[in-house]
Amino acid sequence: MATIMASPAVPGKSKSTICLLCLSPLARKTNSSPRVPRFRRLPAFTPLNIYFGMTSLISAASSYAYLSSPEQSLVKLGGAPSPSAVILVQVIASGEALVAYLCLEGLFSQIPESRRTIVRAVGVYNLFHMGAFWWGHHKHVRNPKGTGVLAFGLLAGTLTSLWYGIF
Repeated sequence: MATIMASPAVPGKSKSTICLLCLSPLARKTNSSPRVPRFRRLPAFTPLNIYFGMTSLISAASSYAYLSSPEQSLVKLGGAPSPSAVILVQVIASGEALVAYLCLEGLFSQIPESRRTIVRAVGVYNLFHMGAFWWGHHKHVRNPKGTGVLAFGLLAGTLTSLWYGIF
């Protein structure tokens, strides 16, 4: 592979390496040690990191369940499988996958404002997602037993997420 080394404009500053095969600049300091990838270090064991990790795992698992068995997911949630319902369950899986990804980003991020924004976004998503779920079950399908406790827990988690994200 051929590279071109550009000489620095200011002595002592970093040099740039340009890869001719991919035509993208790869900035690199010549006098520093190699950078450790950001996912190599494990995050600290704090309540916010536990929240990010658990939310990521739960969202990824539910996304996988929605994608791999949408009919069974519908029956478990009190609905009946139909072609449009199966498609909508698979669309919901993309939202769950996005929440899992955002929580992983928040888990490994070192920027407090970024982490706060992710918590706020997950709280808003929970508010809309569970609000639509609850409304649909209230209007069209009888709620499964025990959903009152689940709804209270999700509402408390959503309000906590929104409070943390705003204040």
